[in-house]
Amino acid sequence: MKKSVLLLLAVGLVSFACAEKNSDLALFAGPDLSSLKKNTTEKKVSAMQSPILKAAAEEMLAGRYPLADRMRYYTCYLFPEILAKQLKTSTYSRYENPTGIWFEAAGPAVVWVGPTQGAEVELRVANWGDEHFTSQKYPLQEGVNLLDIKEKGNSYISYYAKETVTDHPIAVHILGGKVNGVFELGKDNNDRWDELLSNATGPVLDILGDRVQLAYPVEALKREASGQGVELVQLYDSIIRMQHRIMGLEKYNRIPKNHMFGRVIWKGYMHADGMGAAFHNNTLKTLANVEKLRKGSWGVAHEFGHVNQIRPNMKWVGTTEVTNNIYSVWAQYLLVPELPKLERERVRDYDGPKIGGRITAYMESAFIRNQPWLTQAGNDRWDRERPRDWGGDHFVKLVPLWQLQLYFVVAGEGNSWGNLDFYGDIFIKAIDEPVEKERPNGYYQLAFIKNSCDAAQLDLTEFFEHSRMLYPIDLWVDDYTCAQMTLTEDDIQEVKKYASQYPKPSTPVLHYITANSVDTYKYKLPLEGVTGEGFTDEEGRLLVDNRIWKNSVAFETYAGDQLVKIAFTGAGSNDAETTIVHIPEGTTTVKAVGWDGTRMLVSSF
Repeated sequence: MKKSVLLLLAVGLVSFACAEKNSDLALFAGPDLSSLKKNTTEKKVSAMQSPILKAAAEEMLAGRYPLADRMRYYTCYLFPEILAKQLKTSTYSRYENPTGIWFEAAGPAVVWVGPTQGAEVELRVANWGDEHFTSQKYPLQEGVNLLDIKEKGNSYISYYAKETVTDHPIAVHILGGKVNGVFELGKDNNDRWDELLSNATGPVLDILGDRVQLAYPVEALKREASGQGVELVQLYDSIIRMQHRIMGLEKYNRIPKNHMFGRVIWKGYMHADGMGAAFHNNTLKTLANVEKLRKGSWGVAHEFGHVNQIRPNMKWVGTTEVTNNIYSVWAQYLLVPELPKLERERVRDYDGPKIGGRITAYMESAFIRNQPWLTQAGNDRWDRERPRDWGGDHFVKLVPLWQLQLYFVVAGEGNSWGNLDFYGDIFIKAIDEPVEKERPNGYYQLAFIKNSCDAAQLDLTEFFEHSRMLYPIDLWVDDYTCAQMTLTEDDIQEVKKYASQYPKPSTPVLHYITANSVDTYKYKLPLEGVTGEGFTDEEGRLLVDNRIWKNSVAFETYAGDQLVKIAFTGAGSNDAETTIVHIPEGTTTVKAVGWDGTRMLVSSF
């Protein structure tokens, strides 16, 4: 009988009733293998045949078995694919319920599983620790399971539901492998964090926040985040929380239980895929460092933002690298408001290197050169027309989307036009719109414009005309998968008719707002200045002193009656105290612009 039971153990599952006939299992007090019978002696333990059970028994007999680390309760989550379909996103974590057990190499493991109430449960083992990524699944049944682990890696209990997420926790006891630990925000403190890093047996630590789950290398965490585990995970959670708010999930009480997943990779740089967000080990010198990540959150928000793009409603052709950056620009602004990225960056614009950046390029591409939104030139794409497609700078395309957030959320706070969930109202409509037959890309751009008007309760068509989002286009547009974008004059008139149910904004120059001028719009500050003063005339440009030209939102350069250059307030300045205004040959006047459309002459030429 012993041989037959051992054979059953060797091939997989064996019930505890039969297992009692095996001398090894018979030494345990109960089916969960969590303690020994009272009469167990060192002699009986030393005679055990299974190395795994023997090692566990020896530790139990010595009173040092880490039961709390090896036997845990795991909760149910919605299948990631089903959640993705509900939210129209990519998939959240496929590796929920980290066990904290690291399998150092292939070999056997004994896993006891408590009552499952019919749920399908698996052990997953994933190797994040080197270039040789593997992920293996091992089905589990109630009772004792003997598994043949094929690869090394961290382990997880897959416990997912297709419809209703049950509140029934499942107990799982893992014998075999090594205790590596799991850091859980809300349960563990920074002392526990340092203890886990010091005692780690595997190369990668599993980390759980409220909304984020990370699998990051121990050495990078030791180097960059010693004593700061709580703060690091809170920062990641805050970035995800910002995204959930923009998506409308907070306002409409639809925050998923599932976590977003970020992991280390050993090839490439950063990307998002069906597993979540991936970050190369070299990037963790920033991404595992609290202060550096706070100042440089763009990449993390960008990759998680790819996962959270609402597709296709908020991810139509030409916007794959644009609409996810709504999350990035907002995170950067909230975490370091004194350093807004688009306003402070130094990259080439139309007038030379490292002057006014993407916002200056946007204003010239859109307002002066009348380039359709998806094709607007900038530092990353000056050659708008290529043999196979049309395209533009992805950051230039981001600018009007950023301006809407600035006006309705930042400037709008406490004002009649404000809507702190402006994008939340837009995104939730995108999520909830029934998935019907495939629609042309133009449909989604026009729907976004309509939904923006609804969220604002304002007619924003003049803003979208200025941005050239509401503008005729009939081009094959660049993206990872290029496609046709067509907007006709009839389409534009239909949107205008729809938006006419609402009043116009109180500012006629909403298209000039930036983080530098947001308070001017918020408090409706009057434009001040003295013609002929408050600037120095340099070669081909003016350097305007914004402390003298107070409350400007932009400076316009004219040749006669023709607008030829635009500088947003603070362009070319590290602190927005000055503005570089270009005055090309033929310039006749430069005018300052106030939030209400007031214009004052700065200088004549």
